[in-house]
Amino acid sequence: MEMSARDGRKLRQETAVEGRKGGIITSTSTDEHKYPTSSTIPFPFASGPYACQAALMDAMLDTLKLVDENDECDHDPVVGTTRKEHKANIMMLESPTGTGKSLSLACASLAWLKYREQCDLNALTQPSKEDKLLADTGNKISTKVDSSSASARPNNKNKPDWLYDWTPPDQVAKEQEKKRQTKACLERAASARGALEKDLNSIRKQLKHQRLLDGYAYAASSSSNIGKQELIRKAREHIVKKAMIDARSKGRIKGCSIRRKSDVSVGKKRPRTTNNEDEDDSMYCLSAYHSDDENTNNKKFDYNSSDDDDTNSVKDGEGKQRFKSKVASLINGGNLDGSGENKLKYQHQVNKINSRSDDVDAMTVGGVTPGSGIRKIVYAARTHSQLSQFVGEIKRTKWGKANDVRVIALGGRRLLCGNREVTESRSGGRKRSEAIITEKCLDIQKSSKLSCPLLTKDDYAIPTLSMHMLAEPSDIEDLAGLGEASKTCSYYASRESIKAAEVVVVPYNTLLSKSARDAVGLSLKKSLVIIDESHNIPEALRSLSSCTMTASAIDGAMIQLTNYVKKYSSRLAGRNIFYLGQIRRFLTSSAKYLRSGRNRNSGVKMNKEMVTATDLLFTLKLDNLNLFNILRYLERSGLSQKLHGFTNASAEYKSIEVDTSPNFVSKHISQMSVVETFLRCLTSSQQEGRVIIEIPEEGANKVDTGSRDSVQSIANFRYLLLDPSTEFKNIRQEAHAIVLAGGTLRPFTHIATELLGSDKELVKKTNEVEKSISCSNDNTAQSAISMLLTTFTCGHVVPAQNVLMTCLSKGPSGVKLDFRHSSRCLDSTCRELGETVIKVIEEIPHGMVIFLPSYSYEAFLINKWKSTGIFKRILEKKKIFREPKSAKDVESTLQLYSKKASSAQGALMFCVVGGKMSEGINFANEMARGVMIVGLPYADITDIVLKTKMNLLDKEFQEERASISGSDYYQNLCMRNVNQSIGRAIRHANDYAAIILVDRRYESDPRVWRDLPAWLREGRKKSEGTFAGCKRSIKMFFNSFVN
Repeated sequence: MEMSARDGRKLRQETAVEGRKGGIITSTSTDEHKYPTSSTIPFPFASGPYACQAALMDAMLDTLKLVDENDECDHDPVVGTTRKEHKANIMMLESPTGTGKSLSLACASLAWLKYREQCDLNALTQPSKEDKLLADTGNKISTKVDSSSASARPNNKNKPDWLYDWTPPDQVAKEQEKKRQTKACLERAASARGALEKDLNSIRKQLKHQRLLDGYAYAASSSSNIGKQELIRKAREHIVKKAMIDARSKGRIKGCSIRRKSDVSVGKKRPRTTNNEDEDDSMYCLSAYHSDDENTNNKKFDYNSSDDDDTNSVKDGEGKQRFKSKVASLINGGNLDGSGENKLKYQHQVNKINSRSDDVDAMTVGGVTPGSGIRKIVYAARTHSQLSQFVGEIKRTKWGKANDVRVIALGGRRLLCGNREVTESRSGGRKRSEAIITEKCLDIQKSSKLSCPLLTKDDYAIPTLSMHMLAEPSDIEDLAGLGEASKTCSYYASRESIKAAEVVVVPYNTLLSKSARDAVGLSLKKSLVIIDESHNIPEALRSLSSCTMTASAIDGAMIQLTNYVKKYSSRLAGRNIFYLGQIRRFLTSSAKYLRSGRNRNSGVKMNKEMVTATDLLFTLKLDNLNLFNILRYLERSGLSQKLHGFTNASAEYKSIEVDTSPNFVSKHISQMSVVETFLRCLTSSQQEGRVIIEIPEEGANKVDTGSRDSVQSIANFRYLLLDPSTEFKNIRQEAHAIVLAGGTLRPFTHIATELLGSDKELVKKTNEVEKSISCSNDNTAQSAISMLLTTFTCGHVVPAQNVLMTCLSKGPSGVKLDFRHSSRCLDSTCRELGETVIKVIEEIPHGMVIFLPSYSYEAFLINKWKSTGIFKRILEKKKIFREPKSAKDVESTLQLYSKKASSAQGALMFCVVGGKMSEGINFANEMARGVMIVGLPYADITDIVLKTKMNLLDKEFQEERASISGSDYYQNLCMRNVNQSIGRAIRHANDYAAIILVDRRYESDPRVWRDLPAWLREGRKKSEGTFAGCKRSIKMFFNSFVN
């Protein structure tokens, strides 16, 4: 044992020297640089952060320090294997909109990341706890032997001294092998990271030089009127153009050629094609299936699906990994994390590796997943504007200004694809939908006749563009511009950059879906996950986890299966025939029920019924089917992929111009895979979800959704997740820590019940914290920090005199303003609201935003006002804008509104609470000097899904008393949307606005008043109760800012 400890010390001294030679490790002790705090973080403003910003950063960093200290005890600092089940710490950080929350999150997270990166490398050069213990033990033994002390040996007098000092050879060999791997891991990671930074610094130096040249040129031109941002953009595009020319010359290609589907990562070699049709068809024939038992240990799963186009690496025609070029090796995750893995090993594969013998090299710097690159910050938000805003805040930090942080933003093809033949329709030049762009992209990749000029088969173009993306913090628009300038695909280049990136900015869907994370090569292990506006996460998880199996999908799967069996029935094994028959029986019964249900419910527009998975099987008379065995057969046999390949083998890919059906299914997705997904949902716990059977009236093509849009409808089975905490669990088990940030998180118990419901103790603790906050009248920052849960809430930075809050119960004529469903469509109510708007906008300068409770009511109200002349009278006061139907028109509408709102006449925007403009939109300054909330947007209490969810919560509340009741859940859904809409105004400390709440319930219902933001309720100006008094207060409020 003494020899082992001595060897360990010697090797760690050697690796420390080698690490310093690599230029990465600057110290041999983590104690030489202290853990960051808000006082030590360089803040971008000379005046420093607001008190609430400093408090938020300290709460976040203090929690991360606790997590890191606990992590050192529970993990091997080198390999990073967990000794017990990992559960990421949850930080619920609430900071009102306009308090600088995004900048605080960026500063604190980057300071932590830079500190941890240094610690990760230093940990490999420091003696581990085991080595320290061995060294201490060996020193004690040596001292006692030299002094011939009797206590130096065990009490067993029959054991000789030499046996006590002897170390088994296999243990010595094992220890030495670990040291060898430690040294190799350190050298590989240090060298790779040093080389990456060296090349990036070279690019940054070229950019700086080019911008100086451009600056001189534009300064010399008297007609030049170019801005700083435009100068930066042009320089980047100029440099990337030159780099791409060099890259393509190195790749020895004369032109760009398509990277086809066969070039994308596939789990195994494709069979060689021959002229023999039977040999060609054999690749689609099912292999013999023998096992029905539950033991899957001997089964080898293929985790690489040929149907997935979002793979993270490119292979050559023989299926070999192609990291041949120098630039490609710079962003290789295995080099950067020290593991040497050429591709990312997903979590399920890592678990297999860790359970095997020690001869498998899974060692990484920082304990990240082998092949995943470096430790990361993963930031997720719902809207594109929120993602761009966070990247903008990163640019303002110390690290962003110095380009000392590698940032990559992931987006869809609609935002990143630069091939206009793919993204724009031939008629009108309008952009296609994301689904159609993806379809056309895959068409090109699979076609032998078509080609894309932006996709190349060489190892230089895509990695070169990836390096330029990492050189400076970039948002989606920046990446798309680089791709267009370099004539290279920025969609695939952004995915190649993930492993080398320190900050990855993603939409909700990419983060929350494990299959999506695996597809793009994003691992959360050891990463800090930040989810902004996280009150949306439960609904996003429900949407991602739901599955709809339509009658058309069932029919398509049945046709594919029938044709397949006709072709291969004589070549299939008996068990294959048996399970194919079981699947056919399931499809036949499902299709028959949907068709008979439509006939039975003739005259009913849409019949809905909610059942459990067990009830559905009894309804379909399939209760004797073992769905678990069928699902296991589908997964093991790869039937969905076989059917897909068989169906498309002789089919010609046709171009799709329009996406007119909401039930659109890509031809690149097997219809059987839809059935397989639905079966996977059915076999989950019944407490997690329900099945909704929807059967429309015969001949009915459209269903009214309560908005200005109508959607096609078709008979279907829809699985709906009621408890999203089961899906959130996989993120918590993988991430290092999770930040749930937002301006309207409270009550914390609500979000805890939705996302952490399976952890009853944590929900109970959240409930206790929420009660302590509710009992406090203090509007300053309050935090509660612990190992598993941290909560933080604070007031607003805007002065009290900058906000006027008024509640209107009656209009100018004295008519009650009651916007409940039973009275809001009355002529008197609509007329009184119109007169109220006309009188109020006379006193509010510039822009005003009015939020209505639903799309259907907004359409009804506008039509009613047009027929009575009120709309024309409003239009004479201010220019009217309406929230657009399509999300892609939001940006252009906002630009027109902003321009008009800044004018003397001003503008009026009609929006919907919970709609496209109620969240993530910045109505700062003149864009929203007034915000009017009309009514309370309560959900439809008769909705079958909402009723079931409320009943489940009531049941849990009666049993646990720690979660929330169904009525509280219903109330929170409404008030959270109201508070989000209020937050569109008051975007900074010097902003000012009037908040007008139009509904008698705002004053009469104490629950509504209680759930308004504390900063709005406490210490704000409150107008008089009558309409005349409210109007007078509004006039005086704005006069105070004019004078």
